[in-house]
This record gives sequence, structure tokens and C-alpha cells, in this order.
Amino acid sequence: MFKVIKTAVFIVGFICYSTYIFAQSYCNLSISTTVSDIEGNTILPGDTICIQAGMRDYLLFRNLVGTAELPITIVNSGGESIIDTDHYYGIKFYGCRFVKLIGIPTANEHYGFNIRRVGNGAGISIDNLSTNVELAFIEISNTAIGGIYAKTDPDCSFIATRDKFTMYDIKIHDCYLHDIEDEGMYIGSSKFTGQTLTDCDTVVLPHIIEGVKVYNNVLEHTGWDGIQVSSAPTNCEIYGNLIRNDSYRETLYQMSGMLIGGGSDCDCYNNTIIDGKGDGIDIFGSNEMRIYNNLIIRAGQTYHPGNPAYPRHGIYFGTAPDNSKSSLILIFNTIIQPKSNGIRFSNTNTTGNLIHNNIVCEPGDFDTQGNAAFFNHNLQQTDFTLSNNLFTDLIEYAQFTDFTDDIYDLKAGSPAINHALDLGNTGVVFDIMNRTRPFNAGFDIGAFECHEVDAGISSQTGENDAMQIIPNPASETVTFNLNHPISGDFELLIFDNLGRRIQPISIKNYVENNRSCTLDITSFKKGIYFVLLQTDSMKFSGKLIVK
Repeated sequence: MFKVIKTAVFIVGFICYSTYIFAQSYCNLSISTTVSDIEGNTILPGDTICIQAGMRDYLLFRNLVGTAELPITIVNSGGESIIDTDHYYGIKFYGCRFVKLIGIPTANEHYGFNIRRVGNGAGISIDNLSTNVELAFIEISNTAIGGIYAKTDPDCSFIATRDKFTMYDIKIHDCYLHDIEDEGMYIGSSKFTGQTLTDCDTVVLPHIIEGVKVYNNVLEHTGWDGIQVSSAPTNCEIYGNLIRNDSYRETLYQMSGMLIGGGSDCDCYNNTIIDGKGDGIDIFGSNEMRIYNNLIIRAGQTYHPGNPAYPRHGIYFGTAPDNSKSSLILIFNTIIQPKSNGIRFSNTNTTGNLIHNNIVCEPGDFDTQGNAAFFNHNLQQTDFTLSNNLFTDLIEYAQFTDFTDDIYDLKAGSPAINHALDLGNTGVVFDIMNRTRPFNAGFDIGAFECHEVDAGISSQTGENDAMQIIPNPASETVTFNLNHPISGDFELLIFDNLGRRIQPISIKNYVENNRSCTLDITSFKKGIYFVLLQTDSMKFSGKLIVK
């Protein structure tokens, strides 16, 4: 058997997760590189199957039946096990229950199993009434269709219909999927409301999945959706995943970093979705779903750039296919420069939505839609509550650590620090980096909770040596003194604590030496304001307190 020892943190991209080391003592069955079909008739619950290292064609596991207490474990042995095949799958589970496929990292490879190429099909398929399957530490690439499938499509035998079969506890974690032709992961049937069987001219309901956990995976360059989960009504969590460059094939209705499909009720949190052609997250599920601590960067920007007829959004919430009631707790997300809207609600059967503590920066439709580009909806005011979000059309306002390098942690002095709504029991106590919330005096807006010790404490925090704001706090006039002279045209921008630009700005005096200007603030309401003075070549920023 194998002893599992959790070790220190291993980092891939934006994701931190724990590696596992297996100390081998013995194998109940060893599979050579020339064997592809493994039948479970003589394999007992609790047994360990060792797949010998080296290159092989494919693997088919039939009727492996473990128990919840004694699952059957499949591991690579003696090094990395590599599959390169023209078959219809790389690895298939047929009629299996309570099985774990766990790659053992080697000295040179983090993933014990490497499905390098599948010429005519998917990387891994969990089907034919298989259930209770765990996959971990597997690399999958260059597949003709999807990366991982987990569902049994019903046929005219009617043994896999909703009244006859339920799939349970599908767990996929710490895997790396890249260069996938269709979906990275296709979990559960997308035909929740009914599937037509042409061979017997019948409409049936496909099975559901009770228990889905998809976490700490990296998915890059998928032709369709990065992760799609449908027909998963209970115990569904998708978290800690990094999804990059999804939807490269630009196939209509198959374009999102993450999709929560019909019949699903999933919590999605701590995910990072970067530079996909699709929406960041598409939601068509039911009941109350929690979407929080997600970082979505440039969703859809490269999909017909500049053409508003092809909208793409940071988060899109549509009506469930069965028109069932649904609502979102949408909190602590950071959405950066989506092609169209930051958050788009297009749901005709929803109420009780909470949209709090989110950051949306520079949505592409701001020039045409104004503030509606941050949160665009077709709802009645009684259907949602909206507060303590930071919506801005100028990314500098949020004061991220380094947005030019896609680092969206908060700098001390950010207007997001200590300004989030305390949500009590509906809130979260950690951020996207799994750091404690709150830190210092209160919760921070967005996916990141700033952990700089002095963040948000001093009223002068946020001013820099390049620009001094005098007096501060102020009530009538304020002078901005620059330590560096500026020449030519300059622009003075001021934003309130919700990121709204204050207009017009009346400059009373601009000194001869190009080092200071004075502003009349008698019309300003009391509060905190962010100041940005910029030229073609320089930027000066600070925080102004109006008393």
C-alpha cells in the first residue's frame, strides 16, 4: 500500500497547492507498458494497481469496484507513465466505482501520468456508469476533443437515465491540461432538461452528479470552455484553478473560462481566469450560488476586438435552461478590463442577488454605456442589493501593486482597503491567496485582502514623495506640490471612493515654475478622494481627505 504525506506548498502560475509523496511498499498488480486493458474481476477493494513507467498506447479500466473505506488506487511506478495514442481516449473508466488515479511526482516531473496526445478522442473519460472517481497529478495535452469527461450519456438501454443512475463524488485536482481541442473539463451532462435518443425516438433525462470538487488545476489554451460543470445540483465546488487562453476556436455557445450549466448549484471561488476569448464565468445554474474571490483579467478582449456586436463579459448570469429560480451571492471578485461589461445579468427568474465588495476596472463598454458597463442588468431594484463595490474606468485608481505585470494585490493607500461591507455570516474569511480576512481595521474590496501592516491606517497613506497635498484634510482649497517640474499639457483627475470621476475640475492657479496647482473643493462632499495628475510622460497620485 501507499502512505500519503502532505508536504510544503508548490506554486504553478497563480495557484498554490500541496504536493503528495507516496512511499511505495508493494503493488497488488503491476501493469507493463504492453498491457492496455485492465479487468477488475480479480482486483479487490483497497488494492493498488501500479502502472509501469514508460510510453504506452492507452489504458482501459473495466469494472474496478472499491468501497468508500477501501478505494482502489492506481499509480505510476518507477517514473512517469506516458500515453501517446491514436485511440479514442487516453484513459477510460468503464463501470468503475471508488477508484483513484493518482500520479506520483518524480524527481524531474510534477505529474506522474502524462497523456501526451490523443489522436481521435479525449484525454480521460469517466463513463459507462462509473462513479466516485478521483484524478490528481495528471498532465493532459493535444487531445482531439475534450481533456476530461465525467458523465454517462443515456442510450436506448435506459440504464443511465436520471431515475436509474446517479453519479457521485467526482474529484479532479492538481492536474495540468493544455492544448485541448474542445472543453478542458466536461463534467456532467449539458442537456439537463432532456436529451433526445434518435435510435429509439425517445426523450430522456440524463443523470445528475451529487458531489463535484474541481480544484487547484491549471488549464491553458482550450478550444472551448475551460471548465464546464452541468447537472450537478448538490455539493459542487470549483476553486483554486488557473485558466488561461480559453475558447481559442471561437465556437459560439462554447466560450467561457468557466461555465456553470443547467441543473447545477456550485460555489466558485479563488479562481484566476486570464486572457480568454470567452466570458470569464458563465452561470446558468439554479438556487443560490456563491461566486467570490475570483480574479478575471481581460475576458474576451481578443474576440473580435473593437466590434461591439460580439460582446464578452467578466461574469455573465443567464436564465437556467429549466427556468428554475436562481440567485447569486457575488462578492469579493476583481474583474479587470473585460471586453464589454464587468458583470452582466440577463436572468428572467432571479431575485435576492447580493452584489457587494467587487472591483471592476475599465470595462470596454464604458464609453458607450457609462456606469451601466460595470453592472449591466435587466432586474427590478427589489431583485438585488448593490453596495461597496469599486467601479472605475481608470485602473490606476484602484492602486494595485503592479497592474502592468498583472499583479492585482492592493497597495497601502488603495481606496479598496477597509471599505468592504462586513457581510457577517454570508461573508468569507479568506482571500484569493488564502490569507485571512479581514486584516487591519476592516475588509478590503476585491479578491485580495491587503496584508501590509500599515495599510489604511494613516490618513496620509497613499501620497508619495513625488506629490504633496496641502492641506490634507482640507475643506475649501487644496494645493498639489510636485517635486518634479512638468511641461506642456497635463490632466487632473479626481475620483470619489466608489471610483466615480468628479467633473468638472476647476483649477484656480497654476504656478509659473510648473510645480504646483491649486484646486477649489468647496463643492466636494466630505469623504476620501483619489487624485491623479498626469502628463504624456509622468503620473503623480495621492489621496485627498475632504472634511
